[in-house]
Amino acid sequence: MVVRVGNILGYMLMVLGLCEFLPIIVAVASGEENLIMPFFISGLFTFFVGGALYISFKNPQDRASRHEVILLMVVIWFGLPLFASMPFMITGFMTKLTDAYFETASALTTTGSSLVINLDLIPDTIIFWRALLQWLGGILVFVMAIAILPLSSIGGMNLFRSVLPHGEGDDLLARIRYAFSPLFKTYAAMTLACIVLLVISGMTSFDSLLLSMATLSSGGFTSQGVQGVNSMTWMTEIILMPFMIIAATNLTFHWAFLKRGRRKIYQQDPEILGFLYILMGAFILIFLAIILSSDMSNISLLKKAEVAAFTAVSSLTTTGFVPDYASSMPLPVIIVCMVLLFIGGTTGSTAGGFKILRLNLMKKNADKEVSRLTYPNGVTPISFSGQNVSQATQVSIWTLLFMFISALAIITILFGTMGYDLQTSLGLSATSIFSAGGLIPLISPDFVGYHSLSYAGKWLVSFAMILGRLEVIALFVFLMPSFWRN
Repeated sequence: MVVRVGNILGYMLMVLGLCEFLPIIVAVASGEENLIMPFFISGLFTFFVGGALYISFKNPQDRASRHEVILLMVVIWFGLPLFASMPFMITGFMTKLTDAYFETASALTTTGSSLVINLDLIPDTIIFWRALLQWLGGILVFVMAIAILPLSSIGGMNLFRSVLPHGEGDDLLARIRYAFSPLFKTYAAMTLACIVLLVISGMTSFDSLLLSMATLSSGGFTSQGVQGVNSMTWMTEIILMPFMIIAATNLTFHWAFLKRGRRKIYQQDPEILGFLYILMGAFILIFLAIILSSDMSNISLLKKAEVAAFTAVSSLTTTGFVPDYASSMPLPVIIVCMVLLFIGGTTGSTAGGFKILRLNLMKKNADKEVSRLTYPNGVTPISFSGQNVSQATQVSIWTLLFMFISALAIITILFGTMGYDLQTSLGLSATSIFSAGGLIPLISPDFVGYHSLSYAGKWLVSFAMILGRLEVIALFVFLMPSFWRN
């Protein structure tokens, strides 16, 4: 079990080490030569450690067990931030491991929480590394969701529909490589398209690059601050909304559309249709709440519609961009946004949350129970996208829901013991677990900022961010004694 995990971890560390050399280009271009050596040392160290693991552990060619899949997920999500945080500490940007690990974990999980107060004082090289980390985090989320999570069968992930061609066998590393190539090309193409549109709208090339990385990864880091509060024009928001939706939906479908022109695949997928229906309903609810709010009565109707649309998209896609007038939003809008964060995007996307697939299956299961009460002897099978859903899968989804709610409650209580009020504690828990840390000013306007957290609070947020990407239940399985006995 350790052999396969060590081999794959080494492979990913080598890739991360090579990526740590990229900020050197920015350092040379921006005249920040003092940052060249720290990134060179970090990249060299990460690459050699990864190479040593990759060579020392030979990847078995047989089918990976569920134990290996879960162990790999835990090791990757907790281990990669340790190496990716090295440039922050070596450059002196963040000298404490707690701060560097927090910033890195937030980027790789595409959560968007940040300890930085004023980015104007930060070198461009460091800002680029933060943005690159969250963009790489988006790739990591894609690959994990498409190549690894379906093997774990966590919460119905065995029903996940990928349209990538198969035929690479059962080798886990081969699955990762096979998924990476087409997904990376599609991901990069969409990022490039977003950059071009932002440049045309009048934004600088560097800011366009950072904002595009934040959008396509559902991350939220921008060059104007963590959330880019009040820094986006209406044209920028209009450009970003479709890309946020693209990032929050199944990337393999976008690959099929760009590669083979398969347009009907979107119409045939119940998950994407459900996503669009929820988004439309959320926009209507938020728009009505804003219209009825006395605090926003002096805003034009068109601006209210724009704010409502951007708020709905940013929340459901868990991107975390804070809309205009975030501090003036009425309570109904905050409640709707909390629900949207919980729902999240579709499977196979960078978005966090519980996912539309599971919500759809829970609805079908509820319909089945109502039918059973009406017709006790009737047989009502459940299917999703042409696949029969077993009873075990239905139970696993309800179990995952319980685990998500339990984790949300426990972490909220822990924040409460640190002295935070209920709204702030719940906001910190929800935005961290559902990968939308940038939305904390909307959910809890009284929260000063992540820099105000104690060391314990920072580690708790870091843990919650990773817990959400582990689908909660994977970590609990990992910690069970029976996992290691077997």
